[in-house]
Amino acid sequence: MATDATEQYVVFRLGKEEYAFDITSVKEIRDMEQVAKVHRSPSYIEGVMNLRGKLVTVVDLRKRLSIEAKERDDLSKVVVIEAPDAPVGFLVDEVTEVIRVNKGDIESAPTYVAQGLEAEYVKGIAKMGDRLITVIDPVKILELSTDDSGRTGG
Repeated sequence: MATDATEQYVVFRLGKEEYAFDITSVKEIRDMEQVAKVHRSPSYIEGVMNLRGKLVTVVDLRKRLSIEAKERDDLSKVVVIEAPDAPVGFLVDEVTEVIRVNKGDIESAPTYVAQGLEAEYVKGIAKMGDRLITVIDPVKILELSTDDSGRTGG
């Protein structure tokens, strides 16, 4: 069957770059709502939000990936995934689409591109015509936090 050779991804933007999570890891996509700050949390933790009675930790993906900060706007979304311990939301600039990608159109990132930390969470690069979409593992991004949770620089 053709469906066996394709996978679905939720595509989102951080600046001009496109990224994707495997749709099987995405629980839902929410507008940015009220987030309660959690004192003494790492700088990339925006805080927590209430999702139908469950607390969801909100991670600013720009900060987590060391991308220049940007003001939130009407396009900002929280992509909620089911992490091993509890649901986690990733704040992104914009969710653009859900796509189907043939497994053969996803290549491993070149080793000189994905070194160190990046090699841990970059699952591959999806080629969609002239677009390149970095497929990342949201759970691996969370696991990286143990090394630099206290480092905020300056």
